[in-house]
Amino acid sequence: MLKRLFLFSVVASAGFAQFTQIPFAPRVTADDFILIRPAEPEPPPKLRPLLTPATYKIEWDIDMSPYAGGEDLLFAMRVLEKLETYLLAKSPLAYSKDMYARTWRLTELFMIWLPVNYFTMVAQHEIFGHGYRIRDIGPRTGKVRGYSFGTPPPYGDGGGATSYSFNDRLTTTQETAISMGGVEATALLAWTTKLKWLESGRIDPRQSVLYLLSEHDLNLYIGSLKAAKDQDLTGHDINSYIHSLNYTYPDNILSKGRLRSLSWINLADVFTFYAIYSWFHYLSSGKESKIPMIASCYLPGLRLGLTPFGPEVFFENFFVRKQQPVYAYVKGGHHAKNNYFGAGIYAPRLYGAGKWEFGIRFDLWRQPKLLLQPGALLITDIDFDIAPSVDNPLYPYSQRHAMRFGAAGSAIAFFRGTEKCGFEAELGYKAKGFLPGYSLKAIPVARLAFTLLF
Repeated sequence: MLKRLFLFSVVASAGFAQFTQIPFAPRVTADDFILIRPAEPEPPPKLRPLLTPATYKIEWDIDMSPYAGGEDLLFAMRVLEKLETYLLAKSPLAYSKDMYARTWRLTELFMIWLPVNYFTMVAQHEIFGHGYRIRDIGPRTGKVRGYSFGTPPPYGDGGGATSYSFNDRLTTTQETAISMGGVEATALLAWTTKLKWLESGRIDPRQSVLYLLSEHDLNLYIGSLKAAKDQDLTGHDINSYIHSLNYTYPDNILSKGRLRSLSWINLADVFTFYAIYSWFHYLSSGKESKIPMIASCYLPGLRLGLTPFGPEVFFENFFVRKQQPVYAYVKGGHHAKNNYFGAGIYAPRLYGAGKWEFGIRFDLWRQPKLLLQPGALLITDIDFDIAPSVDNPLYPYSQRHAMRFGAAGSAIAFFRGTEKCGFEAELGYKAKGFLPGYSLKAIPVARLAFTLLF
């Protein structure tokens, strides 16, 4: 019975094959199979990790402040980064951990990004720092005559200078603001860079040196006072700041040593250590580094700042809400028998409605009255090489210690035209007084920007 079933199955199979005209297939050996097996496709080349997108801006505001200048410089730098990413996207130099790739990345960081970072910082310091303060004072009192820039390292010694002219209308308070304008502007450039990093959740390693140079521009300047103690300090920003401040407030002389001691506060900045780590991490792996945060949404920090009435310390608070940065601070200082303090918040994306998003910026302060009228001596008659006299001050006691409250507030509106492009407007008002990056005068706040997420 089994034989019959077997024969029947063989006949049926042969008949079915004939009916369907299936050609006879010869027996295939293991060797034949190996020969005719198609080659496995090669894995696609590893691509360089793309830069994590963040919002960069082409911005304008009144007199081109450090806020607008910093945004424009960072936008230009981001374009260069994207160009390099495009050119090296498929190259092993971008991701390999071999020695030749790490050597390339080290060369790239030193020979390309170091001079770019350095020049960006110096441009912010001169054009949007000293230059902004002179532009804000107005052409009736002072005028920028030009800027000069040294060849950035490692190709030169670097450096920069702002030349300007002024007349007897300039006061020591305004001269103090001009002298500190450079480090004021670079601190705001570092602040803006931090907001980009927080938005993306990553530290861009090619911006790490820019951040370190900007955040610690004040420290480096103060430290150079000791190194150059036997040299002519004419034109040295911090030396000029100390002299003009002490002539305005001779009650308590600000010394170089005290300022140097206060500058150590800037090391209480966690982003400094993150930036250093990101540089070495990129050198090793070719990748950006993540930003560790408390509860994944908060980082604190301390920072020293300068004002026309003395040093002040910021306690900074950085938050991330729905992948958008929020910044809040309190600050305070004491100099020449004056106590001053302030607080503020910046939240550019608080509420959304369709393609629109809205936010706020608000600052409040109590500080000495800004002395913007000439004192007992015109500035052109002051010999800054002679120590100021407490008995013959430029301004009477009542003016030096008059305190004022002030505020600045603005509304921010953002319109998203496409997935990546948009427009932003900020409108508001600032009262008379000192606020980093703003006019010393009471003035409307107006900023317009084209934004690009890339």
